[in-house]
Formats: sequence, structure tokens, C-alpha cells
Amino acid sequence: MRGRRRSLVRFTSAAAIIGIAAGVASLVFAQALARGFQSEMQEKILANTPHITVFSRDGSKIADWESIAGSIGRIENVRSVSATDHELALLAGPNSTNYAIVRVRGPNNSGGEIEIAAGTELAAKSGLKQGDKAEIVALENGATPKTVPVRVSNLLNTGFFEYDSTWIIVSPDNFIKIFGQTDFVPSVLEIAVNDIYNSGPAAAKIREQTGGNFRIVDWQEANRPLFAALSLERKAALVIISLIIFVAVLNIATTLALLVNERRRDIAILRTCGAMAKTVVAMFVLEGMILGLTGVISGLLLGLSACLIANYFRLINLSAEVYLLSYIPLRPAVIDVLAISLTALILCLAATIYPSIKAAGVKPFQNLRDDA
Repeated sequence: MRGRRRSLVRFTSAAAIIGIAAGVASLVFAQALARGFQSEMQEKILANTPHITVFSRDGSKIADWESIAGSIGRIENVRSVSATDHELALLAGPNSTNYAIVRVRGPNNSGGEIEIAAGTELAAKSGLKQGDKAEIVALENGATPKTVPVRVSNLLNTGFFEYDSTWIIVSPDNFIKIFGQTDFVPSVLEIAVNDIYNSGPAAAKIREQTGGNFRIVDWQEANRPLFAALSLERKAALVIISLIIFVAVLNIATTLALLVNERRRDIAILRTCGAMAKTVVAMFVLEGMILGLTGVISGLLLGLSACLIANYFRLINLSAEVYLLSYIPLRPAVIDVLAISLTALILCLAATIYPSIKAAGVKPFQNLRDDA
């Protein structure tokens, strides 16, 4: 590997190491980016949407919601049940009037003034700050438009552009004031569970209790297309970038083949002195694995360093209007790093087989006679 006369071998060795390092680093970075995007989406979804949702199939109000909520609350793994509703409205501020979704969340407000929590993006577009006065244009009883004065008591920052640009959160009693209702009757029941990854059985039991008049959707079912697309994206990136490693591994095979051809006389001398075929094979396998291991370690260091730098300087910024998230942290996982390293080393080992067998097949006396 260090002989001065082997300039071509040194070049192919360097190309192999650089190629493997680039492929491993790219894979580590790409998988960390995909995992970070998926984790961030999942965290934001779980933080701002219910684990299980119950609503009427025809979209009507749930008149006996208190008794239904009580029976659901006794189901195993169910932590809490809350009633909610939502209506479309307009939020009027100093700068502009914008479309909004008024949602019920939290306890009742006993005060006389109607307080709202507006999404940060919605408030910014409307020219509102915390504590400002504003107006909500709503349809009273779904028919007559009316203007309701409100105060922005809080700003809502979920991290999801879609929510932050449209949501207005109010208490149940303020909701009925805004929309001219006499009593609060929800259209949706939101259920929180203790084990989010075991929400399916709880949803099945709720489905059995409520019968066919209601539709029950857990968070995994509701977001299955999204997570399936993200998983497919990770797999596609893995396959495409693995081609870089595959091409680099071919350089290892080329390096060893050149080395065998160049060192035929040395191999012949070793065989003449009693070296066994398996010893010669082991020498070339070891050299190939050294090249591969050097490239893998270099790639891991480069990829993990790139992840740390990108997270420290928050380099992965996106358009929130397009991707919902404005920033993605890179989250390299131990299992991904191990899988990438092991795959690269297996490919490197496979690349040494043919040159090693070719080296072991060198005939000692024939080569010494030809050199003479």
C-alpha cells in the first residue's frame, strides 16, 4: 500500500477510500435528515391533535356527549376525554382581515370579556399582538353574520404553519358567545391515551362501545399516508446513495486486482517459501478491509460532524408554507449508523473475494521462470 512504484494502485486506493467516505457520510446525513423530519412531524402532530378522535358519521352534534365521554374514560389506556368543536370565521385586525378556524380547547372562562389565543402567523398577518383588541366576524347560528369584539390574551405557536396561520383557540363558553349558541354541544370528542403506540386497541374498544353512528380515528390511521410517504423517501434515499458506496467498492476490487498483477513475483516467492493459499487470500482480504474500514470510519466522522454543525447553526431551514415546518433538526440514530457501516463493510469484503482468489491461484514456479 505504501510502495513508491505503485502510483496507480495508490490512486485507486485513495479513490476507493474517498468514495466510501463520501457515500457513508451522505447516507448518515440523509438518514438523519429523514428521521429528523419524520420525528419533528410526529411530535408536532401529537402535540396539537388528539390521539383518538370520535365524531358522528353525518357530522352532527353529539347530544349525549357527557355519557359517551364517561364510558370512554373507563376504557383501558384512555387518559382523558375532552369535548371540542370548530367553526369558520374571520379575524379582523389593524392590518387585514383573515380566514380563521375557531376551535374549542381548555376550561370555561368566567370573565365577561371574550379572550382568544390566536396563531402567531395569523396574528402577524392581522397586525395583532398579545393584549390587543380585535374582532371576529362569525355566522350566528350558521346564518346571520355578526361582529364580536375579542381580546388576544395569548399567541399560539404550535410549530405547524397550517395551524399557526389559521387557528383561534377559545373556551367553550366564549365559543357559544361568538356563534350565538345557548349551550355548548360538541361535534368532536378528543381522547388522549397513555401509550400512544398502543392507541389502536383503545380505538377498537371505543368503536365497539359507540356503535355504528360514530367514526373513530386514531392518530396513526389519520396520518398513515404521511408516514408511509416519509418511510418511502428514506428507503429511496438509502438505495440511491448506496450506489456511491457500490462504485467505491468496485475501486477496491480494481485496486486489489492491480496489486495482484503487480505483485505476482512476490506472491510466487511467498508460495515457493511455503506460504499456503489461504494465507495469500487473507493478506489481500485484510488489505481490502483496511481500505474499506478507513473509508467507513472517515465517512462516519464526516457525516456525524456535518449533522452536529447543521444542528448547531440551524442550517436546514424550509419554507413553512410549503413544508409545514420551518426548521428540521438532524437526528442520526445508532441503528442507522450501524446498518450503514455494516452494509459498507460487507460490500468491501465481497469486493476482495475475486482478487484474493486470483492471488491464491498464482503458480510459483511458472511466474519465477517467466520473470527470469
